[in-house]
Amino acid sequence: MINLTRKAAVRFHFQYRDLPKQEGDLWRVDIIMLNRFPVLLIVHEYTLYTLVRRKSDYITLDQIADEIRKLCPWYRYTGKLTIGKNNNRHVNGSISEMKFIACGQFAIDEIQHLQMTINRCQFSNLSAEKYNYGRPEEAVQKYTQGLWPPES
Repeated sequence: MINLTRKAAVRFHFQYRDLPKQEGDLWRVDIIMLNRFPVLLIVHEYTLYTLVRRKSDYITLDQIADEIRKLCPWYRYTGKLTIGKNNNRHVNGSISEMKFIACGQFAIDEIQHLQMTINRCQFSNLSAEKYNYGRPEEAVQKYTQGLWPPES
């Protein structure tokens, strides 16, 4: 259910190299620093829908999984928490864009605004066609209708 970046694995006390590779309908957890405070970017890998939370509010990954289940009832995964790593370069590129959006533009007390901004941005990874862009909010609508991700 959750894939960790190397930085997030260290923060949650996992050895990144020991995590199994996972692919599919999962969430990626990454950590960024926002004005000296660690902040979690919790990104759905298919739709790029993003939850932004303070790291200090979450001690375990089970708490993150519970937050996902509570705030994203559209998410189809019903199994128990699994932890792994994923090297999907397209998702990595989109997360880098999200970090660029956050860097220096938002204060720690504006993380809800940051979350809304990210979910309204356009990302090339949400494109069924080359040179087309999509927004995470639109991708979630297609996901709930069973139209996302598009078949390659």
